[in-house]
Amino acid sequence: MAAATLALLASVAALWASTAVMSGLPLAEASDMFWMMLTTTDHGHAGCVTIVAMLVLLVLRGIGGAGLASEAAVLLSLAVFAYTRATMGHAGELGFWSLPLAAETLHLAAISVWTGVVVLSGCFVFNGARLAGAAVDGAGTGRYLERMSQAAVLALAVIAATGVYSGWHRVGTGGNLLHTAYGLTLLAKVGLVGLAVALGGYNKLVGLPAAARSERGLWLVRTVLRMEALLLLAVLFAAALLTSQQPPTAL
Repeated sequence: MAAATLALLASVAALWASTAVMSGLPLAEASDMFWMMLTTTDHGHAGCVTIVAMLVLLVLRGIGGAGLASEAAVLLSLAVFAYTRATMGHAGELGFWSLPLAAETLHLAAISVWTGVVVLSGCFVFNGARLAGAAVDGAGTGRYLERMSQAAVLALAVIAATGVYSGWHRVGTGGNLLHTAYGLTLLAKVGLVGLAVALGGYNKLVGLPAAARSERGLWLVRTVLRMEALLLLAVLFAAALLTSQQPPTAL
């Protein structure tokens, strides 16, 4: 629920910022153009779809259904959100059924899974009093940590594959990577991802075994997860910067 609410608010904020950019107005003065942007531009229409997808997700979670149909509807809402959000970036310029758009959709979904798992685990699952309870339930905690690690590894594999493809498609050459603002921003994003991967690897190889032995190990895992979460938020910021810059291959 919290993640869907945050995604909903972020979508509205992004559309508001887009309105300001398109109209050449300050953010505080973009309200008069906001509705026009939503109803008369493809970007606005796509933004409305992302908002509706998150509203549907909130309703489904609010109802509290636990059946197969409910879970399928949740996954469909998330898929619609990821696909539509991808169309609002550079990949959407190549058509709705292009390989770059498919790669961008998978990339967005995977980074969302990785970030969500890390933030949820580091800031909520192992937070305060829950940490002591987790230490008592050693077997259950171990299973959760292992599944968390598996989800992160799978997401990372998808991120790596789609990221390499999208980077090659948009940058084109090593010169563009080193001598353009887009390329340098992409390198910064890759560097942040590398640091996050290093922290995740440390947790998998050192933190998780320590967590299985003691409460102090759980505190270590939580600390590293929170550091990883901050890096992933920085990755998302770098990704947002990339969407506002023109790829070298499009110039």
